[in-house]
Amino acid sequence: MNNATKIFVSLSASTLIASAATADMTGMCYQNIQQVSAVDGFGAPDFNGTVVDLWLEFDDVNDVMLNVYNFNDTNLGTTYYQSFTGGVWAPNNQGPPFETEALQIADSFISIGGDGGSQSAGNGTGVDPNFGGNTAAGPGANGGWYNSDPTTPIGAVVSTSFTNTGLGVFIGRFSINGGELNMGGGIGAATWNQGIGTEGSQAAFQIVDIPAPGALALLGLAGFAGRRRRA
Repeated sequence: MNNATKIFVSLSASTLIASAATADMTGMCYQNIQQVSAVDGFGAPDFNGTVVDLWLEFDDVNDVMLNVYNFNDTNLGTTYYQSFTGGVWAPNNQGPPFETEALQIADSFISIGGDGGSQSAGNGTGVDPNFGGNTAAGPGANGGWYNSDPTTPIGAVVSTSFTNTGLGVFIGRFSINGGELNMGGGIGAATWNQGIGTEGSQAAFQIVDIPAPGALALLGLAGFAGRRRRA
């Protein structure tokens, strides 16, 4: 190996280490698929179908997600379910008497953060024009959504059982009434930082299935064994 080759290898290794150190968003977006039955109100048809929650995985508890962009749904053109009192893509739970069961657990909406079960109106999630509009049937090609008030960290990473790292940000719920739904293979990108005044980072992600509990346990054991080998 000549000196030029040695320098190239050394630089490559350094670049990989630097990339790993800053890869706070892992590139994985996990879909939690559920079969749901829920009562809607005001004479609207009840929901009986599939609900998919999307969780973007992070590995740093200090991260705060700012937006999702270039989101491309594998089911592009699908009309997603929205409850009678929901009706739009921004979080729109007005509370009683409009808070129906279907709104709580089946309504389709996008979000920057939250726990997957709350979508309080005015939480700050904005709908990017590329999405197709707040009343669109579903996200358009290269759609996006964002935190409309970055001074409020609504996209802060939370603990969750829906990612391998145990950390994530909820980014949306997509539902089909009376049918099956799988969003695996969908892609997008996200921007995040670690609070006001810190530098932003961007990376792409892909939607995949949540590993079975046994697979998660194996991944944990593999990580433990790796740490022991490096000790």
